[in-house]
Parts: sequence; structure tokens; C-alpha cells
Amino acid sequence: MTQNDLDWVELVRLDERNSRQARSLLYHSYRNEPTFRYLLNAERPGYRQRIRATIRELIFLHFERGETVFGVLDKASQRLLGVVFVSDVGLKMDISRQLRWRLKMTLTAGFEATRRFINYYNDVQNSLPDKHHRLVSLIGIHPDFQKRGLGRMLMEAVHDLTEQDHESIGLFLDTGNTRYLSFYESLGYRSFAELPLGELTETVLFRPNPNYAEQAA
Repeated sequence: MTQNDLDWVELVRLDERNSRQARSLLYHSYRNEPTFRYLLNAERPGYRQRIRATIRELIFLHFERGETVFGVLDKASQRLLGVVFVSDVGLKMDISRQLRWRLKMTLTAGFEATRRFINYYNDVQNSLPDKHHRLVSLIGIHPDFQKRGLGRMLMEAVHDLTEQDHESIGLFLDTGNTRYLSFYESLGYRSFAELPLGELTETVLFRPNPNYAEQAA
């Protein structure tokens, strides 16, 4: 895939005005993902409502915190085709203390789904080092536009952002879907930790920042 093959799209920074499109895109991206199916108990009635509510509240929290969100737009239609949400400062945020988030999640996704999600999120956070870093928390490409280089474009934008920060040790992400591992490995990620998640194994991946000040010293 060459840069010319992607001339029909543009990479942009998104804000809360794009939240509706982002919610729809991430719903289609995550509804069949093993991690979300486990966390939100896909076998119980109402799974679609629970996943929509979870994505809506996560997106709201990201925009409320002013964190970085990149999107890929179709130049002609301005349709959002891909999105990535990044935690900028590597804060070990305990979402169980985000009272508004927890209340909204409990009311819309239910107590059990909220409990599972909080435990999962905090387990991932607690597996990460105390040093300054960034974290990809949500990423999705519309199913009709996958395997066309858009995911790589988004990730390279996040890599550029991370590498400009010489205080950051690098970038973390996690996935419970093994079919994505080879893609992330091709981008320079390596396994950092493995976390049990029901019958799944959630893999935490790390891409070191080559410009990290202490490493370069």
C-alpha cells in the first residue's frame, strides 16, 4: 500500500462534534470482538444496547478529558472511516472513581457489565509501568474499509505523536483478538503482559519510543 493509494482519504484530529460518527463506527468495529463480548455478556439479551452505551460513555470521557483522537475521513463525502482514541499522559486513571461515568454505565449497561469493565480496565492500567507513556484505548476501521491501509495510517499518526514526546517511554495497547497480533508486531509492538479475562487472554502490547530521553542518553 503506497501513499498514493490513500490520496482519497485525509487524517484529521477529531473533537466532540465527531462523537456520533465515532460511536457508530466503533459499535460496528467492536460488537463481535471477544473482549467486549465477554465484558458485556453477549449471550444475555440487550447486548447491542450495552455495547452502544459502553462506547458512548468511553467516548464522552475521552473528549471530556481533552485527549487525542485521530480520524480518517473520505475526502469526497467527509465520512468517518476510521478512528483511534489515545490517552495522552499515561495517567493511571481509576474509572471506578469516575462517578458520572460509573452511574451512567450502570444505568445503561447494567451493574454486572460495569463491574466487569472496571475490573478489566484497571487490570490493564495496573499492568503498565509508572513511567510516562501513551495508551491506545479504542481503535476501529469501518468493516467495509478494512485491509486498505487505514489502520496503519492511524497507528503511524499515534507513533509520530508519541515519538515527539521525549519523556514518553512509548505506546501501549491491548487486545483479546489473536488475529490482530501479527499486524501490531509488523508495526514494532511486542508482548508486554498477558491478562486472564474469563476464558480469554488479553495481550498487552508495547512499542518503545526510540526518542525516549533516558534511552537515548
